[in-house]
Amino acid sequence: MKTINYKYDSIYQPLKVVNEGTDIKKIWRLRQSEYGKHYPAMNDAANDAYDHYSCILYTEDATGDITSTGRLVLDTDLGLPADEIILHEINLLRKKRGAIAEPSRFAISEAARGILPTYLRTYYRLARENAINSLIFITRDKNIGFYRRALGANLVCKDVGYNYGTDYKFSLLEWEIKANDPIYSQA
Repeated sequence: MKTINYKYDSIYQPLKVVNEGTDIKKIWRLRQSEYGKHYPAMNDAANDAYDHYSCILYTEDATGDITSTGRLVLDTDLGLPADEIILHEINLLRKKRGAIAEPSRFAISEAARGILPTYLRTYYRLARENAINSLIFITRDKNIGFYRRALGANLVCKDVGYNYGTDYKFSLLEWEIKANDPIYSQA
């Protein structure tokens, strides 16, 4: 696993950044375990090409078990994971905003419930420090209200046309970093 050239001054505790010494297979196991509960058709939660262009964050308990993880994918020549589903809308955001990134691969175990605000604060500060203008999310449509209230996120597309093997609809949201100082940006 190579390390991405991010500025890491804004990682809120207890989050940690994956580095050369991190057992990434533990993170992949948590992803697969948590995704399997909610998205049965998703069987590729382990290593994917985007992991190599991401700031992967995680938490662990006192015994070293991974309890949560998420990543912030940089928009490189590989693109973003969302490009595979909704490329036209993502390209419009690139033209409109410039530098964008995508938080993805959230996996939060029961032991880490309540950690999401810490991830969101960290993503906000990482974006500010690394000149990223917008973060995009593909999320279940039931979460739109949360992201709008908590982050000031804009709904870009109500239905991305992909359901991850579920009966749910998924939406594309944009969090314009410089235009919003969301409630989760504060420590």
